Amino acid sequence: MKQMIRHAGVTTALLLVLVMLPGMEVVAQGTLMPIPPHGSTYTGYSRGYWFTAPTSFFITGVRVPTDASTADQNIFIVRFAAPPPGLPGTSTYTVLGQWYNIPGTNVIPCQILVNSGDFIGVIGHRCVLPATNFNAINSYTSTGPAASNILGVPVDLYRLMYQDNIVNIVPGLLGSAATGQLGRVELYVAPPCVIPEGSLTAALTDAFGNPKNYVEAPGSIHLQYQVSYPDGASNVGITAVFTRIGETVPAFTVTLNDVKAAGSTLLSRQAISLPANVPPGYYTVTVTFSTLNSCGNYEDTELEPLSLMIVRPGTQLCRVWPGDVNNDDLVNYSDRRDLNTYIHDANLRSSWLTGPARFRTDAATNPLVFYNWEEQPAIPWDTPEGCYMDADGNGVVNNFDYIAIKLNWLKLRPGSPAKRGEGFSAVSFDIDQNHPNPFSDGTTIRFHLPEASMTQLVVVDMLGRTVATLVDGQVEAGTRFAHFSGEGLPAGKYLLRFTSMGSESGLRFAKTITMALVK
Repeated sequence: MKQMIRHAGVTTALLLVLVMLPGMEVVAQGTLMPIPPHGSTYTGYSRGYWFTAPTSFFITGVRVPTDASTADQNIFIVRFAAPPPGLPGTSTYTVLGQWYNIPGTNVIPCQILVNSGDFIGVIGHRCVLPATNFNAINSYTSTGPAASNILGVPVDLYRLMYQDNIVNIVPGLLGSAATGQLGRVELYVAPPCVIPEGSLTAALTDAFGNPKNYVEAPGSIHLQYQVSYPDGASNVGITAVFTRIGETVPAFTVTLNDVKAAGSTLLSRQAISLPANVPPGYYTVTVTFSTLNSCGNYEDTELEPLSLMIVRPGTQLCRVWPGDVNNDDLVNYSDRRDLNTYIHDANLRSSWLTGPARFRTDAATNPLVFYNWEEQPAIPWDTPEGCYMDADGNGVVNNFDYIAIKLNWLKLRPGSPAKRGEGFSAVSFDIDQNHPNPFSDGTTIRFHLPEASMTQLVVVDMLGRTVATLVDGQVEAGTRFAHFSGEGLPAGKYLLRFTSMGSESGLRFAKTITMALVK
């Protein structure tokens, strides 16, 4: 199941906010963002304020208050790329709304989406444009920055200026000031129309709801989905777009429809038939829901892409265990040798080195999944062994595949008998309990090395003092033995410390056992 990540074609509606926050006026256009009261009147140039949006919201209405004049309204709203500099510096911005010579005193309706963190600039005045003598009448307040809030979230308003008539604005020539009076332009705001996070999910399954990430074409795959919002009944439209990885044009698109009943969650599963002409390969499946949002409007919501492997009928997928490049159930020296031989031979045949990469839905969050000791289905290569030689699943056989061997060194497939390489009698590093134990006349220690290793066997007393070194140096692979007599030592407990490092793998192993000497 996947969480929704983005909205396409967002629709909005004007909201009637019924809960009044302290210091906030509530009207049909939304909630008024507080601005300080009128303090003075300025009759020149254009003024306003800018702020950093503390939350996401819609601007649903604008107005220049009638503190100083009831002439026509003129308002300019922008989104800055960065906090605006002081004049004469220039700003980079996108125009979100502009209204010139709007008569009346009513709020001008609009629908402008503002995202949290946006830098928003607002300037305005009342006068009939074009004004040739800059006689725009601007209402002013006290020196900024001024404290305000948007839907209850605190925000600071800073002075914004344009040294000319608003109708003559030259791109870039909007500036700020650390202090100075703010121009008064009212903004009415409302929460964004949303579909709650996690209320829409989808997954690819078999007919019984079990996860499935590969399918034959022609054949069928099931889309299992869940819709938990809204509480009331609603129609649900579902679109699934299948696009082969590396291509931009979808291979095919499927449209499904369903109905969510009132007061319950829609959990359903529908079959999708794959046409015979769909080329094999790895696909992303983009699922889009058309459902009601919190404003009661239908909205398209696109989920995180799913993944699917499409193969020809009868295709025998490679069942890859990362690191087991010779496919013999065990990761050991044979895999290192066979990978080296394959790379050497493949250099004479470049087509041997590349093939279909494995694809994992969880690779984006955990790139190491390709190294996990687990069975991973993969599309066969032109060279059958290449599918297994690609131990890290990236579609290329090279020296990086040795990493998968090292990370899974000496791992054995569940349920498989141990297949040891030539001359190796041990599957893994280990040391057995000495026998006999307790002992008086001497004891034997047996240890196991899957590869030639630098090995130490040291006996220490309970104070940590070394009393005997039984092995210290390179030891060949296999099951080996050492003898400890205890002669000349007092009775008591002793520790036998076993450490080893594989000469080829670099793997380290350490284990301590306790021995009892009696007299």
